[in-house]
Amino acid sequence: MPPPVSADRPPAGHPEGAPSGRVGRAEWGLLTDEADWSVELYRILGLDPSVPALTLDELPALVHEEDRPRLTAMVTGCLVDARPIDGEFRVRRPDDSVRTVHMRGEPVLGTDGGAVSMWALIRDVSELRPHGRPSATGPLPVRRPPLHGPPTLDLAAHHMPGAPPVTAAADWCDVLELPGGAALLSVGDLTGPDPATLLGAVHGLALADIRPSRLLAVLDQLDTTTFLRGAICCHYEPQNRNFTWARSGRRVPLLFREGTGRRLTAPDDPSPGAGSPYGQAELTLRPGDVLLLHTERLGEPDVARMLGLGPRLSTARTARECVRLLAGELGAGQHGDACVLVVRVSG
Repeated sequence: MPPPVSADRPPAGHPEGAPSGRVGRAEWGLLTDEADWSVELYRILGLDPSVPALTLDELPALVHEEDRPRLTAMVTGCLVDARPIDGEFRVRRPDDSVRTVHMRGEPVLGTDGGAVSMWALIRDVSELRPHGRPSATGPLPVRRPPLHGPPTLDLAAHHMPGAPPVTAAADWCDVLELPGGAALLSVGDLTGPDPATLLGAVHGLALADIRPSRLLAVLDQLDTTTFLRGAICCHYEPQNRNFTWARSGRRVPLLFREGTGRRLTAPDDPSPGAGSPYGQAELTLRPGDVLLLHTERLGEPDVARMLGLGPRLSTARTARECVRLLAGELGAGQHGDACVLVVRVSG
């Protein structure tokens, strides 16, 4: 049986051309071979919304012949190696017009660690590619490794690359497991040509047991060409679920507990002679709590939308499920090079 038609799909009929920049959503179930698309995706691809959505096996039929190997490699990496999808390819619509799309997605993993489904956001970027060729390189200036932390933390990240031109600035989220089982959690705006060196300094300071407020102060004093601005730096101890954090910008972590989301209260400014210009705050987390650490490119309307997801984020079973909710709410390519780190306390 074909999958149910989404509630936002229009009546049957050939859709009009999709303006560049529109974002569509898709989900493919691997166990049932079902697919579900939003109405915007039908419009982007120029397809009749009354027909069943294409499965992953059928999708390459829409893709430009030269770009099919690229799509295959992205999907294979996602489903086999659990790597996020982040790339562009061209699609040939039924009217023979060609559009360039940017696809971002992630696998949804089952209890055995294998992929059971895959979701994606697909954005029409044709107007950003005047020669019709998809971008050969991704927008990220640094490699983002997988997130690893204490077993009691379920972690996932959502990165929203902005529209070209790409600059030397990029938002970053990072997790470092520390000796004794604690963890460093950080997000911020990296500006400069050598982000790896600065992040190496962050890791070195954390491994030396430098706590968040002092860590940010030491980073300010480093003689480097790369800077971490608008940062949130956190230290988590799983033994007592103690969460200590400091910030160098305006943003604060968001806490979701028992169906309600709220901003954490910013730490007070330290007294003169405290050894750091940054304040530090602490709280005790509970099993089931969800924290969102986000970068400053997300404005107040975005934060309000995230807080509005409180009931759904609090009942989400995994951090990846939280990321999927955030991706659907925030969309893609509208927030600069923004990043959100999801931290779910599982024990």
